[in-house]
Amino acid sequence: MKEILKKIIRFLTPDFVLFLRTKYLSERKNRKEIEKYKNLSAPNTVSIRGNCLFGIKTKIGSNSYLFDVSLGDYSYFMNDCFARNVVIGKYCSIAPHVSIGLGIHPSRNYVSTHPAFYFPTNQKMFVYADNKYEQEFKHIKKISIGNDVWIGQGVMIMDGINIGDGAIIGAGAVIVKDVEQYSIVGGVPARFIRYRFEPEEIDFLKKFKWWDRNEEWLKQNWKNFSDIKKFNAYQ
Repeated sequence: MKEILKKIIRFLTPDFVLFLRTKYLSERKNRKEIEKYKNLSAPNTVSIRGNCLFGIKTKIGSNSYLFDVSLGDYSYFMNDCFARNVVIGKYCSIAPHVSIGLGIHPSRNYVSTHPAFYFPTNQKMFVYADNKYEQEFKHIKKISIGNDVWIGQGVMIMDGINIGDGAIIGAGAVIVKDVEQYSIVGGVPARFIRYRFEPEEIDFLKKFKWWDRNEEWLKQNWKNFSDIKKFNAYQ
């Protein structure tokens, strides 16, 4: 009888009402998760799952999904981003529609790229493989993004990538290999364009690590950030 009543209610309820109800329940669940992180600013449309860590004054834009993400102090995601299994440093700027950690399919030796042949048996999908195969092929690998990194709109970053401090990634790039500190890359697949500064200036910044300075120091010295030569001479 209960099932029949459910079907009747479903039939009589307009689709937009069902949509609003689902949206409300999803956002309520998201808000409960967001409230666990006191340093984070995020709207109810943000989904946070797994084991996440957020530094002070971090921010996530609407309709983003984060799973097992560590986000350093003052770093932020804009809207519609996806990130999984990544450690991100301080003062990173991540534009809209960025995807980080999409998973890997085997491209060498394996006859098929389909997950049925390498996913662990505890996944919610049909598989032939056992857990031994999952150990042989890791479909998820940790990603590391340094401090003061700027990631442009629509960038895709593959699993297992390391991006150095101060790097810039051009909009729409697909990152398939590590990115050096203070380098600029772009394209599909991404290629090196140039370094941001002279070698001696990069060496100085690597040692100085301004992102580890406290807010008081930054408030006193922010004007020097507009010119690398002035910044180096002043310190």
